[in-house]
Amino acid sequence: MWLMWLVIGIIFAIAEMINSGFFLIWFTVGALAALITSLITSNVAIQLIVFLTISILLLLTLTKYCTAHFSKRDAIATNIDALIGKTGTVLEAIGEHATDVGQVKLDGEIWSAISSNDLPIKKGSKVIIDEIRGVRLVVHEVPVDSNSTNPNMEQM
Repeated sequence: MWLMWLVIGIIFAIAEMINSGFFLIWFTVGALAALITSLITSNVAIQLIVFLTISILLLLTLTKYCTAHFSKRDAIATNIDALIGKTGTVLEAIGEHATDVGQVKLDGEIWSAISSNDLPIKKGSKVIIDEIRGVRLVVHEVPVDSNSTNPNMEQM
């Protein structure tokens, strides 16, 4: 009978590797507990009770913990979330109010944009994307560094 529990445990282990949701692994552990029980007693009812008890007990107590603990991965910003924090160039001035929409060029694409701090932003200014609301970028102007050279001043 121990061989049957070994095969059942292997099947659950393979299924868990395919699924990897910390659900079937507990049935693998339950099958191993039933395997050990089968070495002690040949009563199939006792083996089945051990299998079900261990499996369900572990399922109810450890699944949430293991899922939260082992599934932690650093989130990588993708798609639209990857735009937050990037710098763009204002193509059309952005007004003071949220209804005063301008345009920003970002990564070769033109986006509608509004000011995050309700301050007007002039054409040609550099802006940083704070968030995205619908299809509009919410931006604030990059502060101009007083030590940098002004491109208009170089010709004087």
